[in-house]
Amino acid sequence: MTAYRSVFRDEAKLDINYVPSRLPHREVEMRLLKEFFNFMLSAPEKMAQRVLIVGDVGTGKTVLSQRFGADITQQAKQKGINLNYIHVNCRQYRGSLFLILHHAVSFFHPTFPKRGFSAEELLNIFLQVLDEQNAYAILTLDEFESLVGREGAEPVYKLTRLQEARLGKPQRVSLICILKSLKAVEELDPSTRSTLQSNVIRLEPYSQEQLIDIISDRVPLAFKPSAVPEETVNLIAELAYSEGGNARFAIELLWRAGKYADAENLDTVTPECVRKAISSIYAMARKSDLATLSLHEKLLLLGVARF
Repeated sequence: MTAYRSVFRDEAKLDINYVPSRLPHREVEMRLLKEFFNFMLSAPEKMAQRVLIVGDVGTGKTVLSQRFGADITQQAKQKGINLNYIHVNCRQYRGSLFLILHHAVSFFHPTFPKRGFSAEELLNIFLQVLDEQNAYAILTLDEFESLVGREGAEPVYKLTRLQEARLGKPQRVSLICILKSLKAVEELDPSTRSTLQSNVIRLEPYSQEQLIDIISDRVPLAFKPSAVPEETVNLIAELAYSEGGNARFAIELLWRAGKYADAENLDTVTPECVRKAISSIYAMARKSDLATLSLHEKLLLLGVARF
């Protein structure tokens, strides 16, 4: 019986939640993000920042923000500043301000009760916790469209006006809002819209050459030496470029192709493995996508599937 062998060295490096230490072709955007928040490493109490990160699926919005959050909190710790990065996927929390704020409070108090408070009370509790711990927070609202779509402009207005009722107190909360386009922001009232749109970082889709660099950067982390030949990398980049320059698609395709190589007990991930992997991606809906749908959306999808 042939012993099991794998082309993978560490397949977790291809997981959607993995945040690499280096982000090829997002160096300029990272520097800009750090410039916007540079004050937090010297005088965080003086001001609060609001930044929008805008780009299509797979352009690196989430990983850019998470890498930045990990870096700046580490730098703040070295300076004795209690800075916390809190990343919330608004769609995962059904666009509910209450659930989003409960997540933020639970970051500091994991057993905080889910019942008995309104969203406004949770917001006040969040600020109170930050005051008590002399802490600061960068609250990142990923898939920001979900919050605006469900609750409209009111919660966004509250989040951008936190300091108005706290005159003379340190500013504790800065915002990063991640969205696919500025359409959701355009639906807000002019005052809130102008406040949010002052700092916008736009991520353009990756070119085919940039996708090659991104894949090539991840291969040695995830695979054994010589397991992924150049022709396989080039094919994955070509397919991901045809999907709108989607790096997330490229990384998932790379992982699936590796799985086909393992299933066939191969030493290398061949272009044929990629072709088999691409057919499996198109053929199935991802559980992670289905989990974020509302009941109405799931019923609508079920109706379409049965049609």
